[in-house]
Amino acid sequence: MKDQAERLRMLMGMQKKQMKIFTVTSGKGGVGKSSLALNFGIAFNRRGRRSLIIDTDFGFSNIDVMLGVRTPFDLMDVVKGRKEINEVIETGLEGVQFISGGSGVYELTKLGSAQLMGIVEKVLSLESVCDTIIFDTGAGINDNTLRLIRASDDTVLVTTPEPTSVVDAYALLKIVNEQGVRPNVSLVLNKVEDKREAVSVMDGLIRIVEKNTDIKMKKLGVISRDANMLSAVKKQVPILVSHPLCAASADINQIVGSMLNISAQERKKPGLAGFLERFISRSDMVKE
Repeated sequence: MKDQAERLRMLMGMQKKQMKIFTVTSGKGGVGKSSLALNFGIAFNRRGRRSLIIDTDFGFSNIDVMLGVRTPFDLMDVVKGRKEINEVIETGLEGVQFISGGSGVYELTKLGSAQLMGIVEKVLSLESVCDTIIFDTGAGINDNTLRLIRASDDTVLVTTPEPTSVVDAYALLKIVNEQGVRPNVSLVLNKVEDKREAVSVMDGLIRIVEKNTDIKMKKLGVISRDANMLSAVKKQVPILVSHPLCAASADINQIVGSMLNISAQERKKPGLAGFLERFISRSDMVKE
């Protein structure tokens, strides 16, 4: 088992490119998280990045619905050996690439080291098709979400000014903190009507988080409440494409500019190899 673990770490050390990996998450549903993750991917592409969105909300995957693209396969097909990873990548508007992750992300944590090494080799091949990965998590708290927050270079926490949404966002970070995870967290407030009030809400949440946890959180930006967002979802055309000049699109573009300037903490090994090391704990690497 020791030899297999060492080989796994060797494979992860073969990374050639420094990939940027984000997790976009929320404490509750209905905050617009998936729509933002999709538009983030499009905005990255427009800036010369090659993004890949992995939708990990098993049973409620909706990136494909928002793009009007049918996805016959998902990451589970790769885990089970039915497909190669490049065969489950779909392409939507403006070349945005995505994979329906489903329960495949969770299944990675249950593999023995021999199986895991095969998957690692497949995942490392993603370096040839993208340089930015965005994980869109299911709303709320589960093991998948906690692992992705732990492993990603940066976590974008999406909430709205509604008190219940803010409380749920705080609850998520409390549990993350109790797990001993100290992620880089950036806060986005969506569906904002008054930007001055929104800044006050963000400052208040950050104060509470930093008072009661060891997590340091940055303000990434706010996104205006915009009727065009709902229209874009209904049309299955992302707002950056359907309404590129509206207020929400301007806010998204500004946020993505900030995301590109975010630097991972020095304690984290960057890129895909570092992500895999953090996602897969030592016990996972040696079990059979």
